[in-house]
This record gives sequence, structure tokens and C-alpha cells, in this order.
Amino acid sequence: MSRKRVAAFVAVALAAAIAGTAGASLLHRVAAPTMGSRVTVHGQWTIIVRNKQHRIVARRHFENALVSTGAGTIAQLLTGNAVAGSWGVNVTFGAIVDQYNSASDSPPFYKNLVVTAPTSGPDANKLVLSGTATPSADTTITQVDTYVGTCALPSNGAHCTGVPAAQQFTHKALDGLNGDPAAVPVAAGQQVAVTVKLSFS
Repeated sequence: MSRKRVAAFVAVALAAAIAGTAGASLLHRVAAPTMGSRVTVHGQWTIIVRNKQHRIVARRHFENALVSTGAGTIAQLLTGNAVAGSWGVNVTFGAIVDQYNSASDSPPFYKNLVVTAPTSGPDANKLVLSGTATPSADTTITQVDTYVGTCALPSNGAHCTGVPAAQQFTHKALDGLNGDPAAVPVAAGQQVAVTVKLSFS
């Protein structure tokens, strides 16, 4: 099997494992199990802020970095020692979480995160997280993170439910320093729409 086909196989396995049962820059390398190939993990973020008239007032596109706990989570998922449960996206003033999160749907939690792993189209074999949050007071997004909850594989095939997104997976500072994107000011009542695409190559 060629190195390219090995990398593609591992990428599909990672997308499936990280999704539960369901960029340009190099961010982190995770050793593949065969032929010494490596899998590159990318995290592409898009943040769009709209005012109350639905006009775009701020937009950011950037890559984030896999953190050490995220690499450890991937290892646990690929060995079958854990299964992914709830996902969360932190945007400084709050967290956008999915339906499996144990948090209530009220600030600082926004329970509308959609988690998909498309098998075709431009986002094929990517893990896509998307959701929105609307702060009640003026704020500034100075850092972003993704979090995931894990649990032992349910014996009945059920989803890993009721587990908070406790393990930090990726992180990025938004401070305008060292090539980082600038912070994102958000006024009270403005909607913050976030899309994160985690991909593997």
C-alpha cells in the first residue's frame, strides 16, 4: 500500500473516530501505524460577526493548533480505549456545545453546535463543527478552543451521552502577535457564527 493510500486510510479512520459513531499550514503530526507515514492534523476556523441588521461587521479565517491533550485523545480513540462524545467550541465569552453536552442551554453555554463528518463534497472526511453565540454584553474574542468529551464505548451501541466536553483538543490565541489573527470585538446582541473544519492529510 502506498504512503498516500495509508495516509488517506488513517484520515478516514480519524474522522470517523473523532466524530463519535457517526488549511495550509502544518499544525501537528500524529504517527500513523504503518510504513512510518504521518498524518497531518489541520484546524481551519471561520468566525463571522453580524450586527442586528444581519450585516457582517467582522470576519476572521485562521488555522489553530492541536494541543497535547488533543493528541492524546486521538490515540485513545484510535486504540478503541475511548469514544468521542460531546463537542464544544470556546469563544472567550462562552461555549457553543452540541446536544449531547450535559450543560444547560443558557449563557455562557449555547447549545446549538452541529457536528458532522461528510463523506462527499469539499468537506469529505473532515470533522465540521458549526454553531452560533450571541453575547448579552460587549466583549472581545481573544482566544478560541475546541473541546471534546470521551467515555468508554457503550456496550449497547448508544451515543456517548451526558459527558461534558472536558478535554481541550485545539487552541489559538487571537492577539495579533507573531502572526496570530487580531482579537474580534463583539457588541452586545451581535451574532457570532463559528465554523471549525478539522481535517487530516
